[in-house]
Amino acid sequence: MNGFQVERDVAMEMRDGVRLRADIWRPMVSRPVSAILFRTPYDRRAFNADFLRPQDAAAAGFAAVVQDTRGRFSSEGDWKPLMWEQEGDDGHDSVEWIARQPWCSGAVGMSGPSYLGITQLVTAARRPPHLRAIAPAIASVAEGEQVEMGGGFRLDHILSWVAFMALDWMQRRQASGDPLPDAAVAEVSRAAQNPRGLMDHRPLRDIALFRLPGFPITFDDLANPANAARILPEIADIPTLHVGGWYDVFAQSTVEMFRRQRLLGRDDAHLVMGCWSHGGTLPSQHGEVNFGLAASGAGARIAERHISFFRRYLDGADVAIPPARYFLANAGEWRDAPAWPPAGTVTVEIPLSGPGERIYRYDPENPTPTVGGRTLGLGGLAMGPVDQRRLNGRGDLLRYATLPVPADLDLIGPVDATLTFSSSAIDTDVVCRLLDITPDGTMLPVTDGTLRLRHREGFDREVPLVPGQPTMLAIAMGNIAWRLRTGHRLGLQVQSANYPHLDPNLNDMSPLGSGTAGIVAHNRVHDGEGASAIRITATRPPPDPLTLRPEPASR
Repeated sequence: MNGFQVERDVAMEMRDGVRLRADIWRPMVSRPVSAILFRTPYDRRAFNADFLRPQDAAAAGFAAVVQDTRGRFSSEGDWKPLMWEQEGDDGHDSVEWIARQPWCSGAVGMSGPSYLGITQLVTAARRPPHLRAIAPAIASVAEGEQVEMGGGFRLDHILSWVAFMALDWMQRRQASGDPLPDAAVAEVSRAAQNPRGLMDHRPLRDIALFRLPGFPITFDDLANPANAARILPEIADIPTLHVGGWYDVFAQSTVEMFRRQRLLGRDDAHLVMGCWSHGGTLPSQHGEVNFGLAASGAGARIAERHISFFRRYLDGADVAIPPARYFLANAGEWRDAPAWPPAGTVTVEIPLSGPGERIYRYDPENPTPTVGGRTLGLGGLAMGPVDQRRLNGRGDLLRYATLPVPADLDLIGPVDATLTFSSSAIDTDVVCRLLDITPDGTMLPVTDGTLRLRHREGFDREVPLVPGQPTMLAIAMGNIAWRLRTGHRLGLQVQSANYPHLDPNLNDMSPLGSGTAGIVAHNRVHDGEGASAIRITATRPPPDPLTLRPEPASR
């Protein structure tokens, strides 16, 4: 390709007359070409993501359109969070505007991570006639969110994002000639500098930021499940490249969207899962582990895989694309598979074997801290595999571990836990975290799952616990591709908080965001034959049956 040209600040009129502005990158050719649309709320002029950059798309022969979403930066209109209905309409109109341009062949795709990925999903739900393929990366939908949070609230993620967006809202008010009062400026600045202060406020719904005059966000906006993007059935019939990371907050959604399409018979659904956390860049280092050069976005040739996908589904090229491609951690290699989980895998049940029951005390005024895992780094949390020994000495968690495995064991597929559990409270949370315990004692999180027990019978209902009465819990812990090396042990950590990644359960059935101090819960995990176990998918059974035996909380 002989280079490209960029046309800046192009106005695209929506159905209600609002003009959204975009930069258009076009290859230096005379014929019409297929186009790829990126819709971002984070400033199109600063857009740069390892998944696919507009200059890479243009260099490969596609037109790339990078647009500020409604009410953001140079685009007109009013912005508010979680306006997925509006984003769907704007996405539809933007796709069709592009398809009408003389430089476009009429085939349009969409790409981009996180918020940009969700805009693709809600646009696809509108079925614009010229949208031929989407490539949402590290994105989520309501069904996946509920499972990932277990009915809780993604506190650090949401409030850090709100603080970040509040700063831009304040700056836009200033630029429009309607500046905020000094007290409101101070409140926004305080939130932006210290989002953790928002998370520690009780009750959450009374955070001062939400009460600022004209602030476009309320706590109810954020907490209402109806405001999440609910579009899984509607995207079943469009070619999709789902891209995610094993340490991304949306890992569960990414895999499940792919599986849903495949179960519906769509052979044009594809999946790429790397050892990545949530972000626009894809390094090989996450948490305290460097997974090797092959694990990076460059090592994965992730931009090239996007280009191949769009060549096939926008241009009709005969390009072979595997249904699923995943990085196997600790093996340093990418593997292809015809389905997820890969064919030939087996389910291994690993029971908890203990003294009959183990008890821990959970105090919502001193909740178990978040230490790595599937988190978001916007508010300052570490993302990825971080040694859990930082929690040593706390009395609010239990640990179990197997004996060292005698040979490498590849764990590839879903993980879930079934626990017989009881509590002194009428509600509490259970967080299960799978660990890789190295010979030197390092405890690295591999995956985790959580459940707010009022939702143990479904996310559409709230059922209090009977204090002291054992109940069987099923906790989804997501999907993994992890090699447990020779001499390592598999571990399980059970706790009742993951703060501030998730809001702390106050143990009293109080509505989300309304409680203050809460009550202490004494929680029990019941062991013994058939009482509690984890199920994990592996490429083969271990040579000897594995058992999770009680471990002290500190060693």
